[in-house]
Amino acid sequence: MAATIAAKPVIKVAALCGSLRKASFNRGLIRSAIKISKEAVNGMEIEYVDVEPLPMLNTDLEIDGTYPPAVEAFRRKILEADSILFASPEYNYSVTAYIISAPLKNAMDWASRAPNVWADKPAAIISAEGGFGGGRSQYHLRQIGVFLDLHFINKPEFLFNTFQPPAKFDADGNLIDEEAKEKLKRLLLSLQSFTWRLQSK
Repeated sequence: MAATIAAKPVIKVAALCGSLRKASFNRGLIRSAIKISKEAVNGMEIEYVDVEPLPMLNTDLEIDGTYPPAVEAFRRKILEADSILFASPEYNYSVTAYIISAPLKNAMDWASRAPNVWADKPAAIISAEGGFGGGRSQYHLRQIGVFLDLHFINKPEFLFNTFQPPAKFDADGNLIDEEAKEKLKRLLLSLQSFTWRLQSK
């Protein structure tokens, strides 16, 4: 009798975007990743987790070991996820955004408060920018992840130069470049495989 092979669990991915702009190219990448996961990556569910409702980090808001409701809800989403997908825009060579606000870094800081809910999570990064395609922000994000005990996949990298013709996104910020969609699919498959591997240990 053939041995029964146990079905691998569905991977639940929390997707975060560092840009708050509705038609952001980086948000477009996440929308595309969600669509690809439904159509072409069996065993993966991606949920977009909005970081905009989070207050700026202020430990005065921590009362008797609890956090503001928006922070508690966000931390719960991260804790329940099997892995994380970051869409990281690049501003001034780093992950910080809009000069004053830093949505992604702020979210990472809130979720790192005790107990650190990032710990031991597999993760991947995607970026849509000009020039280096967001590479500098990705490398800074990886450095932050070392302290937070995040485990980033190394390959494939997704550094997407959005300004080289032909157009990569439509007027609503939706990804229309087929080559990029295929590369995004490969990244999701790599994240899924890496997550399963870490879960089996």
